[in-house]
Amino acid sequence: MSKVVHLLNDFDKVSSKQWKQKIQVDLKGEDYQTLITKTIEKIDIKPFYHYDDFKNFEQIAPQQFEIVQELFLHHEKTANHIARKALNKGASYFSFVFDKKFNIDELINDLQFDRIIFKAQMLDTEFLWNLFQKTEGKSSIFIDPIGHFARYGNWFENEQKDFKKIQEFQQKIPSDYRFILIDTSIYKNSGASIVQEIAYGLSQAVDYIENLNKNTALQISFNFATGSHYFFEIAKLKAFRVLWQLILNEYNLQDNAIIYAQPTLRNKTIFDPYVNMLRTTMEMMSSILGGADFISNIPYDFIYKKSNEFSERIARNQLIILQKEAAFNQAINATEGNYYIEEITAKIAEKSLSIFKQIESGGGFLKQLYKEKIQQKISETAQMEQKQFNEGKIVLTGINKYINENEKIDKIEKYPFLKKRNYKTLIQPIVPKRLAEEIEKKRLKDLKISF
Repeated sequence: MSKVVHLLNDFDKVSSKQWKQKIQVDLKGEDYQTLITKTIEKIDIKPFYHYDDFKNFEQIAPQQFEIVQELFLHHEKTANHIARKALNKGASYFSFVFDKKFNIDELINDLQFDRIIFKAQMLDTEFLWNLFQKTEGKSSIFIDPIGHFARYGNWFENEQKDFKKIQEFQQKIPSDYRFILIDTSIYKNSGASIVQEIAYGLSQAVDYIENLNKNTALQISFNFATGSHYFFEIAKLKAFRVLWQLILNEYNLQDNAIIYAQPTLRNKTIFDPYVNMLRTTMEMMSSILGGADFISNIPYDFIYKKSNEFSERIARNQLIILQKEAAFNQAINATEGNYYIEEITAKIAEKSLSIFKQIESGGGFLKQLYKEKIQQKISETAQMEQKQFNEGKIVLTGINKYINENEKIDKIEKYPFLKKRNYKTLIQPIVPKRLAEEIEKKRLKDLKISF
């Protein structure tokens, strides 16, 4: 029998200090600090990571992810047809987003109830209870009044009545039925940093728990938007799971976070739109490796085109390729033991926890929203990011680098930019905005494209 030879045993172990000394020698007088990358999260990226600094995080993520296709509900029969087709073509779940009552029977006809998700942007608890009953309690029905308040600046009615309605619905449904989906994508798509996104999600959850009851924690799920900072986004979800467990421990509860994820809107573009496919693919990879339970994609042309079968099929197929052909379902733990990811996971968790504690010491998430402290912090981060984009430090291919001057663009089917809201609000709303909007406005004007 041949003898196994461990080649690495022939080499002396090299410490982190020795590696740094070697790098400094090779720099020939240049400053070592020039190799360190600064981030908006104020977490420096070092030129190398070493076992000496290794901080291991136990992986508590699911061992597979589910593919979700999402649609804003306009017409019941059409939506039913799209959902049935998507579920037959590879989607595991179909999600309907709605902001008004609809014909329940018409929409759910011939659909498997346990493969349907409803995201309510309204708070008619009588209708939601009817929806719960007609789907036999097998579908997921989600609400997020605090998220609605943050995004639109107003409650559905008012704070007291909204929480009363939530309590009425909560009392009717089973105690283990998850009905609150905290949508942190609102903050991410408005320019919040990764550490802010985590902290706001945690603090928002605590407000629900304190306003309802401690067991509400077991009825909460989370929705994250995944950005282009590949490794940091992986670390974000890992860090969030650890911090959520810390919150649950304070209430003497045990549970795993249920995470929904989708690509961010912030870096998507009208021009050179096929690059959006590359962006979303990388972002979904981060979501998978970070440990999201459910992942949905956004069509590459969603900014300026209405819902269409072609781009929705492409969006779904991107996830199917990752799951079936690239075998990402077998690589959920692929980042475990990675020195770089584990260290930034620890740092993201530390900074997020610090922000969370500041919010809680200031009276909680809602109180900070009323004082517009949350809005101010997001605005500051968004302005820093926009400045980096304007200076070319953040690159969006086809927009501020490698521009195709001869590019022709399809008809603009829907208004693609931030709309001004002319209604009275209790607080300043947190409004999503894409980085490329101002450049796109100018280019569309130059091309004499109106909408």
